[in-house]
Amino acid sequence: MKALRSVNARATSPLAVVWLLGVWLLLWGSISPLAIVSGLLIGFGLLWATPQPAVEIGLRFRPLAAISLLLFVTVDLVVSSCRVAWHILTPTLPESAIYNVPLRVRGGLMITMVAVAVTAVPGSTVIDARPEDGMLEIHVFDASSSEAEQNIRRDVQLLERRITAAFGSRAERRRVLEAEE
Repeated sequence: MKALRSVNARATSPLAVVWLLGVWLLLWGSISPLAIVSGLLIGFGLLWATPQPAVEIGLRFRPLAAISLLLFVTVDLVVSSCRVAWHILTPTLPESAIYNVPLRVRGGLMITMVAVAVTAVPGSTVIDARPEDGMLEIHVFDASSSEAEQNIRRDVQLLERRITAAFGSRAERRRVLEAEE
């Protein structure tokens, strides 16, 4: 599939014009011919006067890998929710910890996707994401076992591999696969 890209510099997106028109009409509180015409003129004018640079996002969407990722995250969500619920119901609280987990991807968007997926799963929260060295700083709710750091690294890198398989560029996918060998 083609890489996803943003619009060109002076292009005006019809959706953006309609959105700006809607905001304009809400600000005026009435729908009249004058408000509609002035809203359209303002919308086109703003989009023309403030061009956004063309940005290469570089994502590739792979439907089968995305479905696999969705299933993986769903199972992880259910299992982690049960673990956290169990710890809440037991009288002793687990020992928590903060770990630095290195990622193999370097793109800010890919690192953000991994960080969001890690944070969405109960029991772990990303405190800091550093694209310059590809490091996630993660707070783990249950770090009681001696293998906790090894487990969180393995889980995050497995999630990273699945996200890269679903959305990563060829170069990112290659980097992840080479790092695993």
